[in-house]
Amino acid sequence: MKSSGFIRHLMLGTLLSAVLFAVAAPIASAQHGAGDMKTLEEMKRFLRDEGRSRDLSQLTHEELANLSPSPGGMVGNLFATEFVFKIGTSTFIVNMLAIFLVILIAGVVVIFFFTPIGLFLFRGSLHAFAGAILKGTGISNKFGEHLMKEPKKWLQKEKSVRQAFALYMHNEFIPEYKNNITAIAFIGTAFLILNIGLRGVKFMTAHQPDLIVIAIVVEITVLLLLGLTTWYEKEEEEEAGAGAGMPGKQLTLSEVERRLDALKDELEASVRTETGMRP
Repeated sequence: MKSSGFIRHLMLGTLLSAVLFAVAAPIASAQHGAGDMKTLEEMKRFLRDEGRSRDLSQLTHEELANLSPSPGGMVGNLFATEFVFKIGTSTFIVNMLAIFLVILIAGVVVIFFFTPIGLFLFRGSLHAFAGAILKGTGISNKFGEHLMKEPKKWLQKEKSVRQAFALYMHNEFIPEYKNNITAIAFIGTAFLILNIGLRGVKFMTAHQPDLIVIAIVVEITVLLLLGLTTWYEKEEEEEAGAGAGMPGKQLTLSEVERRLDALKDELEASVRTETGMRP
């Protein structure tokens, strides 16, 4: 009995010791780590005082681990050129200003120029403004003229903004600029592959993934442009097929020839019948 009681006390003591160690170890580690943590400015000052001509791209893993995140979070640092944040045990330093501007421009292009929202909110004025910039700067006189005239023209023809935008895409934009959108999508993919390749061969610093993030945003944007263009092109094909008596399908050349031959046979049979001839 005494032996079993001793064993129980020993097990209880061991369990309590393990619990205390599990609680105390993280606290001690956090206190120790907090003392070693440096803000971004302190880290820059440390690198300057070190005298080895190092910059933030040359930080070691230990120095990155001791770099504290920027106060204010991501939203509070949208215009910061150096923003520090952590994901798990990894630390990253990014140019939030560049990333935010790319996301903003991408969002404006997709939402206001490739959906009916822009036509609904600005009644074609935003398209005309963008066209005037393209034409005035000489970037693209043809496309600038297109944006200045075509969206407003279709908006004046149709009562529904959604229908006006769909018809504009069907009849004006897609026939003229579909290949350009496809080419832009390929260029965006090439840009992403280039950045991933450079990162893979260590030409880019792992903890400064600015170009990788920008390349991903660009790729998502151009794929959205291609997808929305294809969406309206599909609707156009369905309408074209419906107009030919084949809902949801365009007639091929062989089908047209077959129908014309059938119509010719019917006409010949009708003529023979009227003239008293047997087929």
